[in-house]
Amino acid sequence: MPLDTTIYSLALLRLDGRRWNELRRTRAQISVQAAADGSSYLETGNTKVLCTVSGPSEGGPRRSGGAGGGEDTAMVQVEVGIAG
Repeated sequence: MPLDTTIYSLALLRLDGRRWNELRRTRAQISVQAAADGSSYLETGNTKVLCTVSGPSEGGPRRSGGAGGGEDTAMVQVEVGIAG
């Protein structure tokens, strides 16, 4: 759809052609990686994010904690990769 320049001055447009009150297009998907236990994809403008979740997996040996027996603990490991 062509821009109606009688309503919007070209001086009020952003560099990418959006009006001052117009948001970037956003796209989101879930379950995009079959090999992961959970995954999602989010795209807003030129920013793209792919997130995957794997687990739970067995940890190291359990430690007994005090007189009450074993202590349940959990660990979350996060890896971040940035494409250039």
